[in-house]
Amino acid sequence: MTKDEVIANLEREWEALQAAIADLNDEQMTEMPVAGSWTVKDLLAHIAVWESRLVTALFKAERGFVPDLVDSDEQVDQLNAQFYHEQKDRPLERILEDLHDVHLALLNRLETFPEKALIDPKKYKWMKGEPLSRMVAGDSFEHYREHAADIRAWREKQRIRGV
Repeated sequence: MTKDEVIANLEREWEALQAAIADLNDEQMTEMPVAGSWTVKDLLAHIAVWESRLVTALFKAERGFVPDLVDSDEQVDQLNAQFYHEQKDRPLERILEDLHDVHLALLNRLETFPEKALIDPKKYKWMKGEPLSRMVAGDSFEHYREHAADIRAWREKQRIRGV
């Protein structure tokens, strides 16, 4: 996947995520469980934290450092639980600001990131034969897609109409 394709996917799935949360009120975003016990706010905080880690990983990679890697589903689950507890009491407005800000930070980071470093599967040994774009996809636009689908399914089940 080229850098332009990564950015195009990022922008397309961001718009789909924004459409999934469009016109939800504060109560719908903060008090109604969407995925398990997580609310829309919780899902958005979760996305923002993982994307923030991704921005940091890109900075580290470009400077020749190995980013903090997640090696197992168990570690993902532990981090998700930790991040949930860290974020759950934060106000919705801050979560939305963080989500927007980290999305812009990722776009800015990708704009200046060398394409070859993003797409070469041999560039980073710690990526174990995968291009860095694989990490970007998993922690950004694929993540948006996953949780936008959760929100759309919940909206349909609750008969919450939107745009």
